[in-house]
Amino acid sequence: MSYFIMFSRHTAESCPMNNGKTRQMALEAVSALPEAAKKFGITVVGSWSITPEHLVVHVFDAVNLDTLLSFSMEPSLLKWWSFNTSEIKPATTLEEAVRLIR
Repeated sequence: MSYFIMFSRHTAESCPMNNGKTRQMALEAVSALPEAAKKFGITVVGSWSITPEHLVVHVFDAVNLDTLLSFSMEPSLLKWWSFNTSEIKPATTLEEAVRLIR
């Protein structure tokens, strides 16, 4: 399994804190996340909101990037992409990185 960090940003205008339409979409996507992850064998390591920056950070443990991309296209999660721009980066633990440089 590999770690992937997803950074999702939205505008102040589309922020679910201030926009009823995107609030509903965000609530639906967040509630669908565990079941969709299970379907693809993905572990949601954690999710964080950096509210003043309109940024949500998810850490996933997935077999590979293709699996994570397929997961992200699940119909129950697609609404998330209508108001967020996301970037996915592969990551390693610091311990793994230290092993690589030794």
